[in-house]
Amino acid sequence: MKLRHFAPLIVACTATFLLLAYATVVTVAIPAIAADLHTDFAALQWVVDLYTLALAALLIVCGAVGDAIGRRRVFLAGFALFTLASLACGLAPGVRELIAFRGAQGVGGAAMFATTLPLIRSSYQGREQHRAFAVWGAVAGLAAAVGNVCGGLLAEALGWRWIFLLAVPVGAAGLVLAVVFLPRDPERGAGRMDMTGSVLLSAGIAALVVGALLSGEHGAGAGPGLAAVVAAVTMLAFVVHERRTPDPVIDPALFRHPRFLAVVSVAFGYYFAAFGPLTVMSSWFQDGAGLDAVDTSLLLALQPAVFFAVSATCGAALQRVPLWIPLGVGTALCAAGCAGFALLGVSYGPAALVPSLLLTGVGAGMVSPVLPSAAMRDADPSRAGTAAAVANTARQVGLALGTAVCGGLFIGLAAPGRREYTTAVGEVGAVAALVALGAAVSAVVLLRRADTGVRGARSRVGASES
Repeated sequence: MKLRHFAPLIVACTATFLLLAYATVVTVAIPAIAADLHTDFAALQWVVDLYTLALAALLIVCGAVGDAIGRRRVFLAGFALFTLASLACGLAPGVRELIAFRGAQGVGGAAMFATTLPLIRSSYQGREQHRAFAVWGAVAGLAAAVGNVCGGLLAEALGWRWIFLLAVPVGAAGLVLAVVFLPRDPERGAGRMDMTGSVLLSAGIAALVVGALLSGEHGAGAGPGLAAVVAAVTMLAFVVHERRTPDPVIDPALFRHPRFLAVVSVAFGYYFAAFGPLTVMSSWFQDGAGLDAVDTSLLLALQPAVFFAVSATCGAALQRVPLWIPLGVGTALCAAGCAGFALLGVSYGPAALVPSLLLTGVGAGMVSPVLPSAAMRDADPSRAGTAAAVANTARQVGLALGTAVCGGLFIGLAAPGRREYTTAVGEVGAVAALVALGAAVSAVVLLRRADTGVRGARSRVGASES
């Protein structure tokens, strides 16, 4: 009985852990992969980037497909694809095959990510649902730590192929639990998919993420500029098409809810600020402070450790307070953590950035467990998967743009020397802090407006009844 009750949460957390950990687990192992496959860094960068691209570009479409044909069905297909692609990555004979299989892994990850939250929502009610989302948020933070820290250790101890092969038994076990214990999709009529809108949306998000990736790797230039133009044109075409189609990919009514707009703003802003500057911090710890890779990984692990602790211990309680507190205050703490980069000007050493890691960990730990239920709160139950996917896409785009913008500023400003490093890291922190602060302020304003509207509606109902 207990296993049947907790199995949906175990399955959802297993899937989330895998798909988020494998977004970063390969990064530290790139040198080992390059040596074994006899290729260069430029080719292997796509081993990381294609997964990120597929995950961001297909999240909303997978959410819409799940709403149309059944979330359990899409989740199982994604989990199976992710597991098989992991096996294929571990056995890949060359870099081209590895890149292709990483793309397939990203497609599977998008299908899982788009459907885990609606499955949790449909499996639990009331306080149990609050606790389930809190556990999910804590696992999401833990996955980031494992991805950043363990990839290099696994590659050194067992070889890089085992990074992927170890996902196979975990994925297979999770898939069996999902088949046995996940509740069946309710009977529904044949859902209609807006294929034109799906293609336009995926292409627009893909172009935006590609532009961000190219900018982060090579700086401003023709490539990122062309990608930005393609993204703008494609997204404009998507908006025009969605206004005319009877079955839009995203229900336009969602964006008339201030609460949903606040959720999307926070999802973008806190991921931009909390996780976008991490590559800059990693580079500075090693190049500016002289730490080795292991010490750098352990320092960076402070953030997800705090994230996990806050989500696990406070996540359920945070869902019972007004939304502006976890979303607004949590994102503001991320802004304060980034502003703390300026401490390098006072004390130049690794300890100067520890407060920033702690503050962003606390802030992200406040936001993460609350965001899923908040994203789905104003959505029609039949479109909850799409609503959750929009919020998760905003997070992934925030991460991609945050990494690109912060990395570009650091590359453009940093030069060997204490003064230059201090200036560069401070500039990165200031930009990230402004983004997060803007998201926090807009969230508080929108959420207070939503609360005022709800109170006004209740008072009108009470007056009419009297």
